[in-house]
Amino acid sequence: MKRFRPQPGFVVQAYRFALDPNTSQEAALRSHCGAARAAYNWAVGWVSASWW
Repeated sequence: MKRFRPQPGFVVQAYRFALDPNTSQEAALRSHCGAARAAYNWAVGWVSASWW
């Protein structure tokens, strides 16, 4: 696998945040993630069907 190397003069920063949702926020987060996955799976299926 090719290793990422930034261009000279560029700065790369990464941030990591811990999530600590309450019960209702966790339900909304799970719902959003499920919908995003369903949309992705639908798009992959549609592209695959169109390709073949």
